[in-house]
Amino acid sequence: IAIYSTDDFINITYHGMVKSFDSRNAVLFSEQVDEKLYMLLRFHPNIHLTHLEAGLEQLLNPAKYKEQWERIYEQRNQSLLLKAGKYLHEKEKIGPSTQVIKTDRGWLLIYHAVGEIKDEICEAYGLTEKIERGYSICAALLDLNNPRKVLCQTRNPIYIPSAPYELYGNDQYPVDVPAVVFPVGAIVRKNKLIVYAGAADKYVILLSCKLDDLINYLLDYCKLIA
Repeated sequence: IAIYSTDDFINITYHGMVKSFDSRNAVLFSEQVDEKLYMLLRFHPNIHLTHLEAGLEQLLNPAKYKEQWERIYEQRNQSLLLKAGKYLHEKEKIGPSTQVIKTDRGWLLIYHAVGEIKDEICEAYGLTEKIERGYSICAALLDLNNPRKVLCQTRNPIYIPSAPYELYGNDQYPVDVPAVVFPVGAIVRKNKLIVYAGAADKYVILLSCKLDDLINYLLDYCKLIA
């Protein structure tokens, strides 16, 4: 679907859908890297990074490029970027969430994870017991010139469900699905990162931090050993 607006209306054009595989949470890079247009996909339960052989046209005309889409699925073992199960809070699955954000020190990838959130993390949020199964928000930093190279990956979530409308609900805030925070979009304004996230499949929350603080945290505490 392509969307553009004028002063008076929004025009939506349907371009079809990719039928070669089922992959939720597809995220397209905002610009080419080394003359390649990259896209993040989730082939359950992991995050994959591929590039579109035909560029944006492959996305706008998926039926025409059926062979290219099928090749992405057939070669999915070669496109693995982040693997689920590395940490307890990621043991069930992970998936890309917001758009990838370009910084001067790498591509910031904000993703969601599903798994068990251990006691000590929950205690930091004022909770008295662990979350047996919850959605949390995590982050990674990818190399600017080679996004297949993961520079940093959080060992603990950067945000977990903890408020009543995120966790198990109460009389004021009933929930549809408990223990869920699911990032869906992000903007950066004057070094402030603002993340929109779903909460308990019923509400929308807004999270923010200084972009530099998050990048520094990743580089200082979450670097991967080569």
